[in-house]
Amino acid sequence: MEDAAEEGAREVAYDRVMSERLLSVEDAFVAKGPGVVVMPRFTSAAPPRGKFAVQLRFPDGSSREVSAEVDVAHMRGPLPPFAMYRLHGVTPEEVPAGTEIWSVAP
Repeated sequence: MEDAAEEGAREVAYDRVMSERLLSVEDAFVAKGPGVVVMPRFTSAAPPRGKFAVQLRFPDGSSREVSAEVDVAHMRGPLPPFAMYRLHGVTPEEVPAGTEIWSVAP
């Protein structure tokens, strides 16, 4: 006879997508183009295209959903190009150092 805990564990559906911390902001500034660019930069072999929703989790414990996109620098060489997140609907002053950018499950 199977243990009741094992039986229940098999019935759990793991079809939910978990949020993932994408970046901890070190600096935010206005650059050419719309929105606010945040540092640090990162590398990505296959960055997402277009805008997508993210959640900003601020150092004071509050949070806010905004749209973001990935800006990729077009550089030549053996390493993947570097990328930066561009946030829409916020100002640099609204994104202090220590703010975390989290993915939003679709």
